[in-house]
Amino acid sequence: MAAESRLDRLEDSRFKEIKRLKKKHVPHRLHWFLEEDYFSEELLGIYRSEVEQLRRISDEAFYLFQRATDKIIAEHKLGELGIPLSFQKCIEHSWKNKNKYPFLYGRFDINGGLKSDYGRIIEFNADTCSTLPETLLWQPLQLEQLKGNPQSFNTLKFDIKDALSNLKSYLGKDKPVFLGTSFGYIEDKENVNCIIDIAYEAGYKPFYSDLEHVIFSDEGVFHQIGDEYEDVDVLFKMIPWDWMFNDEPELAHTLSDLILNDKVVVLNPPYTAIWQNKKFLAYITQNFPNNILAETYLSKEPSLYNYVQKPVYGRLGENISIEAMGNSEAKSKGDFGHQDMVFQKFYPLNKDEENYFYQIGMFYTTRASAINLRAQDSKIITDDCEFMSHFII
Repeated sequence: MAAESRLDRLEDSRFKEIKRLKKKHVPHRLHWFLEEDYFSEELLGIYRSEVEQLRRISDEAFYLFQRATDKIIAEHKLGELGIPLSFQKCIEHSWKNKNKYPFLYGRFDINGGLKSDYGRIIEFNADTCSTLPETLLWQPLQLEQLKGNPQSFNTLKFDIKDALSNLKSYLGKDKPVFLGTSFGYIEDKENVNCIIDIAYEAGYKPFYSDLEHVIFSDEGVFHQIGDEYEDVDVLFKMIPWDWMFNDEPELAHTLSDLILNDKVVVLNPPYTAIWQNKKFLAYITQNFPNNILAETYLSKEPSLYNYVQKPVYGRLGENISIEAMGNSEAKSKGDFGHQDMVFQKFYPLNKDEENYFYQIGMFYTTRASAINLRAQDSKIITDDCEFMSHFII
């Protein structure tokens, strides 16, 4: 068994090490990440056949998510996900009007997918998806350091710009006002600023403001510049929908009314609150059995010998526990332990010869758009991981 498991590990020959990039050669958007000692100085080689498999399962997963969304909305079962009744009409409106409320981007997290492992999608970061600076800016920088004109799987910038350009055409304005907002944490701001940069290239008039300075009224969303108030056409938020309707219901109510009256476009749209919700994975397991998503349940099923328990709206790998044959294998702390939990069949991560574990992220827009990797010496990938770039072998 030990020999077999060793053979299943990622070969050392897949990894290529490069010199550490100096701060002066790196865009300002990445400086904070450099200081966190977060970037790996190695790149991982991924075979084209593996890329195609990851792309295929992501396409199939996105199709499943759309079919299941149609069904759960038609059956008026959003309450089963714990989504308040007061917000459900807003979700339904945005889903029925997807031309005006397009899905901008998200990331499927995939366990396995390399070597002989068939990847399984364990969740969809569809609402406030991060790792944009790493994917858009850092990966190309590192790729340039390799010899032989290497390639990666990464069209994310072009795909996001295409989506924003299509939305601009739909809005029918020469320079729509685009406002990005977050709680103000540096990492969140840099993620939002990446989208703002793309919005500028797509022909918008973009600004950034911390959430506390954004003005929400019955008439719309406004951005203050000096003594002037500018009406916002598109609001891009790094603020979770679930935080709004659970902790700030007044803000959720205001935004819901504005969306229902088509006074502002909010990205990502309200229906991504469904996709971010891990109870939705259980709904898909029950109604659309498949071999793409990790089987997920609302309670501990007798057939689950090896499983992962995780919070419904958890993030950053927090409050997750892995159980194998009744024994705890790994557990993480965090701020989401008070939430409802789901139980998901355990699919292992790929690992290397030094027992580092690798989780694949597949960015998705209207198609599979970019691969990124996070690595950690733990079976649970948390905020303490390293970001690793890739190249196609």
